[in-house]
Amino acid sequence: MKNILISFLILFSFMISCKGQDKDGKKQEKAITYYAKCEGEYSNGEKLNEKDKTWSLNKADIDKIINLSNPITEDEWHFSYPITPCNIDVKDYLYKGKKYDLQINGGSYVSLYDGKETLLLGCDSPECKKYFLKSKENMQEEEVTYPPSNSTKSEQIRKYNISFNKNDKQDILTVQKTADGYNLEAKANNKILFSKKFVCDFIDIETNTKNNQTFNLILGYTDQYQNVFRKIVIPVFFRNNDLFIEKLFISSLGTSAKKGEEEWIRKEVSEKSSLKQLELDKVLLQ
Repeated sequence: MKNILISFLILFSFMISCKGQDKDGKKQEKAITYYAKCEGEYSNGEKLNEKDKTWSLNKADIDKIINLSNPITEDEWHFSYPITPCNIDVKDYLYKGKKYDLQINGGSYVSLYDGKETLLLGCDSPECKKYFLKSKENMQEEEVTYPPSNSTKSEQIRKYNISFNKNDKQDILTVQKTADGYNLEAKANNKILFSKKFVCDFIDIETNTKNNQTFNLILGYTDQYQNVFRKIVIPVFFRNNDLFIEKLFISSLGTSAKKGEEEWIRKEVSEKSSLKQLELDKVLLQ
């Protein structure tokens, strides 16, 4: 009887010890810290700062990110997620019953690779911000605050320095006011490669872009009181010595079908063509 009791105590102590080791193992797994590898600088010329260089995530952070993330398309990734020069790599991560190699970019997205194909996940909820260096961008800005036509932005001619071929040569975009709109002209190596007239009330150019486009073309329309009622953002790419577009982001002031109140209605239109062939009247009817 005494021997049986001793054997039982030994077995019980062994089980308690195993459970303790299991808990310690889980704690150790969660405590693993993954540090970012940063190379180069941001595409807009922004230098790496201390936050970039010390960015890290632990296992619990990564699990949370994956739970908060949703699959995204390459177009969504291309236009909405900033690419940072900092990545965190994780090997053999179990996702939906399958092992993947993860690459977590500081721009709020994750690439999952299983050896054959790559999946993209985007983390765009407010909870995601604390885990990343940069948050998802919104091409369709929350407010339309561009100035009326009598402001300094409506000078007769405006010029923008830009490099179409990403070299040391400075090419030029010119915006010239006409009687009923604006003419946009692009010069490369002192030769005109593009010229097109846009009928609108104001036009703006963004050359400091974050999603690999060459520049953003922004067209605005105002009513008789100089109030903006429509804005169109067009990301423009330079390919094969020409300017191309893939999508347009349109914000229009209209009446909500649900509330019956006036509000900004936003939509994204796919339009893969050269900028020269773009017919805005047809696009706005879509």
